[in-house]
Amino acid sequence: MNGATSNDPTRLHATEAGGGDQPPLVFLHGFDGQAEVFGPLAAAFAAEGRHCLAFDLPGHGRSRDYPGFGPPKVAARAVIAELQRRGIDAVHVVGHSMGGAVACLMALFEPARVLSLTLLAPGGFGPEIGVAPIRKMMDARTDEDQIAALQGMVAQAFAVHAQALEGLSDREGREEIRQVFDLLFSSGRQGVLPLGAIADAGIPIELLWGEADPVTPVAQSENLPAAFTVTRLAGVGHMLTLEVPDETLAAIRRAMARAASTGTEAASAR
Repeated sequence: MNGATSNDPTRLHATEAGGGDQPPLVFLHGFDGQAEVFGPLAAAFAAEGRHCLAFDLPGHGRSRDYPGFGPPKVAARAVIAELQRRGIDAVHVVGHSMGGAVACLMALFEPARVLSLTLLAPGGFGPEIGVAPIRKMMDARTDEDQIAALQGMVAQAFAVHAQALEGLSDREGREEIRQVFDLLFSSGRQGVLPLGAIADAGIPIELLWGEADPVTPVAQSENLPAAFTVTRLAGVGHMLTLEVPDETLAAIRRAMARAASTGTEAASAR
């Protein structure tokens, strides 16, 4: 993917791939991540003629100086503002962990702009959160530390290799990351989204969750409004793009196909 940067700290960094006339795909990473975590997925869709935008969220990566960074609401409004600046009226949104919460808030704030949601072990679906593995990744100082921390986020049977580190964590900008951590997780709990209102937005929602997730408990995928189509995966942890890239790709395709079947994607392209 190609990076697009700006000297304006009020602009989010976006890593881009592909092009074409179809509504773009927007990718939103989790806490302490950055855009490159979605590189292989974006490349697959770009090869099919789909414009892909993966953002560094406020306080992360090359968007670490974004003003007011921290709350998911700020991130959601920042992504919406960047889409407006680019003249993009409608997108499919993919969000992992914290990025899933940001994606949901985008749909709540501007439902007409969001054609579909693919949520990968999203944050905000219940107050419980596995703080220990998050903190371990945040405190990692070497590649070896990061590999060990990442191993604590995946299913036990999945072996993490060094190449998996790209895009998962940036060892620069630790002060900003700690500020976000203190805001979101210092109580050992997380905020809960208004799931009923998000369901009522009428947007196709695919929810993918690993049953061995040590960060966002899979139990939070139960008893949801009918608008959330849930797929649970046995023997899979929190890092779905890494552990099950094919299943992740399929979930995104299902969400986009559902949007196409309603005619909303075709209407947005006109």
